[in-house]
Amino acid sequence: MTTILFILSFALLAVAFFLIILLYLKITQLKDVEMKQERLLKEFESVITSYVMEIKEENEVFLNRIKDMKHEQAEENDKKSIHIREPELTTDDLHDLLPSFSNKEDVEQVTILENEKKQDTQEKDDNNKDNIVRDIEHLINLGLSYEEIAKKLHKGKTEIELLHKFRQNH
Repeated sequence: MTTILFILSFALLAVAFFLIILLYLKITQLKDVEMKQERLLKEFESVITSYVMEIKEENEVFLNRIKDMKHEQAEENDKKSIHIREPELTTDDLHDLLPSFSNKEDVEQVTILENEKKQDTQEKDDNNKDNIVRDIEHLINLGLSYEEIAKKLHKGKTEIELLHKFRQNH
């Protein structure tokens, strides 16, 4: 009977050691998984950080473009206001300044054509900006992503997103 208990004791001891070894292996596997997750988390954080920095740079470029556009518009408005403030030339003055024209009607035609050209260039600029926004809306409706639209229009992804959001708000 003692031998049976002795054999049974050794068998239980062997099973206990086997289970301890299995638990130790599982713990080491769990630590490996934790280390991999930690490494992936660090990589993810670095990717997100670089993405945020890229977006920040694109936003700065976009804001600088907007400032430049506003500055150009202000300069154009200043030029227009300066042009309005200047004393108006009479057709006689224009006739004296442009001796190659044969009569006053030709001078009047030239001034009318110049004014029309100025209006046309301003309308073209406005239409060009509207066309870009319309193109963005059309491409979004076709199901393209902001990145694809940015590549097609040779613009920044953030710029496309902002133009689309501005369009939605107005």
